[in-house]
Amino acid sequence: METIMLEGTDNIRDFGNTVNREGCRIKPGRLIRSRHLHALTDSDILILKENYHLSEIIDLRTVTEMQDKPDREIPGAFMAQIPLIEEKTVGITHEAATDRTAGEWVLPDMTQLYRRIVTDDFSISQLSRALKKIISCDDGAVLWHCTEGKDRCGIVSALVLSLLDVSREIIFADYLITNKTAAKRAEAVMQMVLKKTGSEEKALAVRQVFLADEKYLQAAFDAIEEQNGSTSAFFSKSLNISAAEKTRFQEKCLIR
Repeated sequence: METIMLEGTDNIRDFGNTVNREGCRIKPGRLIRSRHLHALTDSDILILKENYHLSEIIDLRTVTEMQDKPDREIPGAFMAQIPLIEEKTVGITHEAATDRTAGEWVLPDMTQLYRRIVTDDFSISQLSRALKKIISCDDGAVLWHCTEGKDRCGIVSALVLSLLDVSREIIFADYLITNKTAAKRAEAVMQMVLKKTGSEEKALAVRQVFLADEKYLQAAFDAIEEQNGSTSAFFSKSLNISAAEKTRFQEKCLIR
């Protein structure tokens, strides 16, 4: 797993060389998770185009988020817009904390939010679309992202790694890497909310929304297993990903 160093975004990683339970490695330059691509520089675009041969971008944000901060186009990369949640879902965009006082902003219950993404009919349909896009990409790299590269991107990333039989330990370790870049933004927002409201409790609550927490992702896996019996059954029954599709994906992405 390698962090891609770009000027206009962070929290962007190539899953290459991640080792699964059978000792197989993920091919470098195939699977990339990221934060939004709105502020990419021309140099960043060149890196993604020339070094990673990016062929597909999957934007998991809401339509409003896409309109507010549209991705920069990357030559040769098809852009698929697959919002993972409906506009009415509270708190997921995170930028709300910078535009309102904490007293006006309804903070989401993050564990419930993660559970909802893997149980809500709309989100399950969109998860299926996104994952089928990822597993069907034959040439170059496929990149998926949300706003911060944490929640929606984190769930999709966990499911992609699960399809490749990567251990839960490694899946959670990847998820928590987000905090290396999110911590500064979380601290800045916390200080701003503290200044606006004078409430340390509210400031700390807002800070936590910006950070990855193992219990959030665990809540998603728990919900998957409660409703489907297993992650494998979730793929086949809820997401309509067949055993043959999973095998083909592994053949394309793993070095045995």
